[in-house]
Amino acid sequence: MGRLTGYTALLALAAVSPACANTGLLSNSITPYLSSGDEVVPNVTPGDQIAIACDAVQHRPADSDVRVVLTISAMPGETSTGYAKVLATDEQILKDSVRVRIPTVPDLNDHTVDVSVYVVGDGSEHRCSAGHMKISLLKP
Repeated sequence: MGRLTGYTALLALAAVSPACANTGLLSNSITPYLSSGDEVVPNVTPGDQIAIACDAVQHRPADSDVRVVLTISAMPGETSTGYAKVLATDEQILKDSVRVRIPTVPDLNDHTVDVSVYVVGDGSEHRCSAGHMKISLLKP
């Protein structure tokens, strides 16, 4: 139930880097990004698709419920949104990962979020963290 870091959590983002192009894990519209030690906080825009693979998703019971939650992280200079968490939408459970769309939510622009995956089933609950990302309308 702890935070997964390094290569144990895979965060795939649309258009992160051409150097990480198509590994065959996901469709060509999603580019895998693999964190390496120091956390990289990628920028995403509402509507981007992300896919997260971690032990909790990969070893989930067949009838489990999988949810991706974006928790607002208080960073210096970011204003209050009026809410603390957002459920990522358009969820698709793949064999070894969960794919979701970054939701379009009022006041979420220019905020940093912590991405967590919750898997509940067979009387147990497991959580993994996919790190942080910055929601912005424009990517740098």
